Amino acid sequence: MKKLLILLFSVLLSFNSYGEWTKIIDSIEGDYFYVDKETIKQHGGFVYYWTLTDYLEPSPSGVMSVKKYAKVDCGVNRMTYLTYIFYKQSMGNGNGVTDDGADPWKYPDPNSVGGFKLRFICDYIK
Repeated sequence: MKKLLILLFSVLLSFNSYGEWTKIIDSIEGDYFYVDKETIKQHGGFVYYWTLTDYLEPSPSGVMSVKKYAKVDCGVNRMTYLTYIFYKQSMGNGNGVTDDGADPWKYPDPNSVGGFKLRFICDYIK
């Protein structure tokens, strides 16, 4: 019985993803941007979802990927990130370091990666 419980807990704790990541765009620098479509939710006039950025090269602090919980206002094309989770491994693997604290609203250029993500989310919920 003890072995069964240990196996069960190890399986449950080994899942590091919030769902299926869908690649939506990559940058000219070679970074990849993903969205977890299962987390896209509308509430109170806003859209909330999880996104993942997987970097080609580590940042100076060694970060290889970051998951972000985003809030989008499709009516005025603005977005903000509410939570960041930084990882030293690709695709959000390993132990993450969380930073909660909303950024100010951003109005991304329509031709930027941020603008593309905003359009993708707003089109997805229509």
